[in-house]
Amino acid sequence: MLRRLRDTRILSVAQLNRCCRYLADAPAKPTDPYVVTTGLSANVAKGQMRSLPVSGLPPSKYGGITHVSLLTGSTIIGQQGAKFVTALLHSTRVPVELQRIASDQEEEYFNSVLRNHAAVHVDILCDKEAKKKSLKICNDLDLYVFMTRLRSFPGFKCRFPDVDIQVIAQNNIGNYAELEYAPVKGVVEALRVVTHENVTKYLRHAFEAAIRAGRCRVTLIHKANEWPVTDGAMVEIAEKMHAEDYCSIKLELMELDDCVNRLITDPAYFDTIFTNDRYATFLATICSGVAGGANLFSAIELGDSHAVFKPLQTKLSLTNYSLLSPYGIVSTCVDLLNHVGQESCAKSLWKGMLRTMTDGIKTVEFDGPDTGEYVICNIMNKLRCSALGENVEKK
Repeated sequence: MLRRLRDTRILSVAQLNRCCRYLADAPAKPTDPYVVTTGLSANVAKGQMRSLPVSGLPPSKYGGITHVSLLTGSTIIGQQGAKFVTALLHSTRVPVELQRIASDQEEEYFNSVLRNHAAVHVDILCDKEAKKKSLKICNDLDLYVFMTRLRSFPGFKCRFPDVDIQVIAQNNIGNYAELEYAPVKGVVEALRVVTHENVTKYLRHAFEAAIRAGRCRVTLIHKANEWPVTDGAMVEIAEKMHAEDYCSIKLELMELDDCVNRLITDPAYFDTIFTNDRYATFLATICSGVAGGANLFSAIELGDSHAVFKPLQTKLSLTNYSLLSPYGIVSTCVDLLNHVGQESCAKSLWKGMLRTMTDGIKTVEFDGPDTGEYVICNIMNKLRCSALGENVEKK
């Protein structure tokens, strides 16, 4: 089994299940995780693979109210983000109830998301434990798609005026398993497990999402020259799937090095980017950088039944800002409202943020005089005035 694992290849479902059973039955880890025995008794240093489907619970909509988990933390950013999200959803007057969960309530957070099907994560932590919890949620809930939309806003540090890139990437396969083991003492190997089933599921979701969004061209980013089996398999599956089912949208293949060069010099060239988990965060960081910064945008980690919504600033764990940007929070709320079927409210909220940008209301990180609280309050006041005007007209 170890000999087969050392060869990078696509595993069948049966092989993957056998690997999972072997890893689960491995001997207990020693004090030093990399001091292991040889042969079949070699220990896995860390990591796990999910092979069973996620248990689906009934939708959490009681009395017409959709319940959503809100993960908060003890940091300033976590507390501030929770206030922003709560205030914005209250102002839109949508039937959405937030269930606040502290970041140290790991088991309760998982059960809450499993029950509610949707969650908002606003805390920024990049330490080892926080990363481990985030990866565990993605793995246990099978959040296999990462999505973000990066676009240029006039006057918000974007050198290129026509940037509008949709990134749809793999999220919880391959490197996300974090599998490491030592076949012999002094040698540690990392496993990147890729299955045909998971690649096909991701690509099908990505193609359909791009078509629903009205996108015209998809650029699949890969390094098949260096990884001909793993990256090459995604390329082959994408080409076959495109020819058979999705020929209405154009498919383009591009090496990672060429993609990075073009993103920096001509980002408006890209329409939609597909890629695997190895390059997803890397490319999202570059795209957000050329479009003004990660704190302008939001991200979605999506599965068949569950979704977690985050400011992109949180997803990338950018800690060089002491305060949470209001723009990413607004965009996160817009994504959430669209997901729960409140499209009209999402549209009003998005227009409110665009109006503040047009009116010259900017926070400090964009060379403006205003605070994040002022931006949020300005949007809230306009939403309330609009609602009051509608009520007067009806009377």
